[in-house]
Amino acid sequence: MLVHGPEDGPRALILPLLFAEGNGTRATIVALARVLAAAGIGSAIPDLPGTGESETALAGVDWADWRSAAAAAGRAIGRPHVVALRGAALIDDAVAAASWWRYAPAPGATLLRQLERAQKIADSEAAPGTVAPGTVTPGGGIGGGGGAAIELAGYRVSPLLCEGLRAAEPATPPGRLRSQAFEGPGMAPWRRAEPTADPELAARLGADIADWIHRCEP
Repeated sequence: MLVHGPEDGPRALILPLLFAEGNGTRATIVALARVLAAAGIGSAIPDLPGTGESETALAGVDWADWRSAAAAAGRAIGRPHVVALRGAALIDDAVAAASWWRYAPAPGATLLRQLERAQKIADSEAAPGTVAPGTVTPGGGIGGGGGAAIELAGYRVSPLLCEGLRAAEPATPPGRLRSQAFEGPGMAPWRRAEPTADPELAARLGADIADWIHRCEP
C-alpha cells in the first residue's frame, strides 16, 4: 500500500479505479493523497490483487477477491474514511469505514462494456472480420469456454471477475455517504488517451474530501 500523510488523526483509504481507468488516473490519485496530507489527513492507496505491484496474476482473481482485498486494506489502517472514484464504488461498501465518499460512481456493466468495446476494436485491427476465441463474441458478451482466462482490452481476466463486474452496482453503504457526479471542467482524467496528472482536479476533490472527513469526525 502506498501511504501518505500523518498516521495519527483521520485516515482515508483511497481505492483505485479499475483496469485502464486506474492506470490513467494513478498520478491524479497520488496528487489527491498529497492534498489530503497537506490538510492533515493520512491516506493509503492499496493495489488490488492482480494490479499494480501485486504479485498475484490477474487471470486468477475473481470479484470476491477484490472485495476481500478492499476490506482487508481498511482493517490494516483502522476504521478509515473510504474514497472511491468510478468503479472503486463497486467494492467500497466491503470496507468497515467511518464514512464513504464517492465521485462519478459507475455500474460494473458500463465498465465492462468499455472493455469489450476496446477488445472488439483490437480484434478488428489485428484480423478484420474475425474474433479470437475467448475474447468477445459478436453477441456483445464475453465468449470463450470453461474457466480459461479471457483476453480483454490488454488484460487477462477470469470469467468470474468479468461476471462479478457485470453484475456489480454501487451499493448503499451502512453509514454516512457523499456521492457526486463528474462536472468538469474539461475531460475526465479516466477518459483521456494518455495518462496525465490533473492537479486542478486533485486539489478540488482533495478540498471536498478533507471538508467531508472533518465533518464526519466525532
